[in-house]
Amino acid sequence: MMRERGASGVTPLDRAERRFLLLFLPVAFGFGGRMALVVFNGPLARLFTDNGYLIGILLAVGPLVSALVNPAIGRFSDRTWTRFGRRLPLALVGVPLSTLILFVIPSSPGYAVLLLLFVLRALLTALAGVPLMSLIPDMTTPEKRGRAMALFMLAGGIGAIAVQVSGKFYWESHFEWVYYLTGILALAAVPTLFFIREPRPTDAEREAVRRREGVSLRALGNAFLRGEPVAVFLASASLRYLGIGIVLSYMTLFAMTDLGISVGDAALAIAAAGAVRLLLAIPAGRLADRWNRKQLLLGATAMAALLHLGTAYAVWNLPGLYIVLFVGALLGTLDMVVSGPLFMDLMPADQRGELTGINMVLQNVFRAGGAFLGGSVFAWTGGYRLSFVAAALCFAVAALLLVRVRVADSESVGSELPASSS
Repeated sequence: MMRERGASGVTPLDRAERRFLLLFLPVAFGFGGRMALVVFNGPLARLFTDNGYLIGILLAVGPLVSALVNPAIGRFSDRTWTRFGRRLPLALVGVPLSTLILFVIPSSPGYAVLLLLFVLRALLTALAGVPLMSLIPDMTTPEKRGRAMALFMLAGGIGAIAVQVSGKFYWESHFEWVYYLTGILALAAVPTLFFIREPRPTDAEREAVRRREGVSLRALGNAFLRGEPVAVFLASASLRYLGIGIVLSYMTLFAMTDLGISVGDAALAIAAAGAVRLLLAIPAGRLADRWNRKQLLLGATAMAALLHLGTAYAVWNLPGLYIVLFVGALLGTLDMVVSGPLFMDLMPADQRGELTGINMVLQNVFRAGGAFLGGSVFAWTGGYRLSFVAAALCFAVAALLLVRVRVADSESVGSELPASSS
């Protein structure tokens, strides 16, 4: 779209971006509520089993299922065009169906059925998640992506806080209401999807996508060995995902088991940290657009390693939990707002869906690994403290890898990634 400025100095592209941002905010709000459920998945699993390995499997199965389907969904959305768009038709199917699963989960009669519902939820969420994430680089310019991610994080944070606070009031007496509220928030975002208008790809772009073969994980591995920025970034991100998987999956259970704190009080502390994220989102977005994104992410990752090491050895009560959650909110906000735009900067336009899918594969596989690792630590030690040591190590190695990302070369790297046939 041409950047021809009218009398007001606003281009058609500016207007299209603003319209997209406004319409996508309710979607982010609903997805933020979904993401907040990770706080309650561990306590939910404990309602059905006390076996640490079975809890780990239950928390890991969803990410693993998503990992299997994300690349195919991303590649399909890259290569498909309908009169309704290429990303939105998938989202319009995936969002409502995955939301309905939330209303069924509380009625699960046993562990096996709950495991099946987690699988279905992951499958249907992936159907919507990859296309919706791919819309962001499709419809925002590089110089505004930091602020766009900040806005979406702000909206998602509000949804997450709503769900987390509901846990404080209802988990102990009516845990199912937490899931019902999450479902309502997610369904409320569906109507806005009908008003988003995807940009139509040019004939040249569509032909380039059709000619391009898929990028295999083996090809990415070879690209990593050559030091290509996209591949090195994904390797660093994978270790961050492993650490995040440990922390997100077991923070609530750590509070229950090691600190003697109730689920409701832990959820309220996490919600308070979420409020801190809301306050920091917009300033972090401005930083992401004005400062070196790699250096910002590197600093946040290194500090996260120190934070989780401190959690393992220095947190013994609720005030200590609040401290690490608030510092974690600061670092997590910077991570979320900066890492997305940095990855988008490294992606070629004709592989956004596929590379987004691959990134989500790695995210889900390594978060699942974190969930299973935390469950195994509990089975070995009867607590979760050593899990945070493992998380600290993950972030430390991720920071070392991030040093190798050559951002200056990013424009040529993504398009040179070998295809699966190589």
